Amino acid sequence: MYCVELTLQPTAALTFRILPGSILNIVTYPFIPPTSLSGFLRRLTMMSAGRSIPETRINKKNPPTYLLPKSYIALGAYLRRSGSNYSGIHRTYRKGMREFTHDDFSKIYSGKTKNLQLHTWEYLVADELVGYVVSESKEALTHIQGVESYGCNIGKEGYVVVSEVSKIFELQRESVQAYPSTLTPMDSLVQSHSTIGGCDIYNLYRYNWLPEATQQTDDIGLLDDSPTPVDGFVPFVAAYFPAAAGEPPILDYYSNEDIYIPVDLVTTIIGE
Repeated sequence: MYCVELTLQPTAALTFRILPGSILNIVTYPFIPPTSLSGFLRRLTMMSAGRSIPETRINKKNPPTYLLPKSYIALGAYLRRSGSNYSGIHRTYRKGMREFTHDDFSKIYSGKTKNLQLHTWEYLVADELVGYVVSESKEALTHIQGVESYGCNIGKEGYVVVSEVSKIFELQRESVQAYPSTLTPMDSLVQSHSTIGGCDIYNLYRYNWLPEATQQTDDIGLLDDSPTPVDGFVPFVAAYFPAAAGEPPILDYYSNEDIYIPVDLVTTIIGE
């Protein structure tokens, strides 16, 4: 298995909405989910190939989905455990309009304000995050290296620039006791009989790949404007180890003795 590491620099606070959830209480993951990273990188590869970012409006009937092809496995992006970079979750109140025709905020004097709803809203504030993309093809990952210095919108709210992309390096599969560098499916932790401590647990989703997804290549499905053949989402539960706390689990990892990617996360994302 081959891997590239991406250093992602947010330009401001980010929100990756945890679903299902309340309309009035918008909470965020403290990391970039794999699904969000995949769509983000697909847009950047399209831009690097001279394509325009596709239109995917929420209210459009059956909007197309644009992701990295199935052979490119985006694993999400996370806060670095080491270093002095600031990170945290900021929660605040945010006024929102109930109707798109609301125009009171643009008036010099509006009298009694109406048609407002109060939200609580969480933002992920971080200097940088580190993301991972793996593939069985070393050559394929050269396209991911081409997105350095590109950026675009990501998640429910936010903008991120890829400030650095590493060289392509190889990962070896091994069973070892270590803190995961990424999310870890809860099923693998339970089946390993590891002591589960020092982690937070989240509901997440992967894309439901259609059979024709295996036929997409770099030219068709990555660098062009072809939609990705997926049909909705499949939920899964995962653990996130934000710090080296508790006893690390013993799992099957793809590793280079510095990065530890659970094998089960890779198989979960590709639907195996």
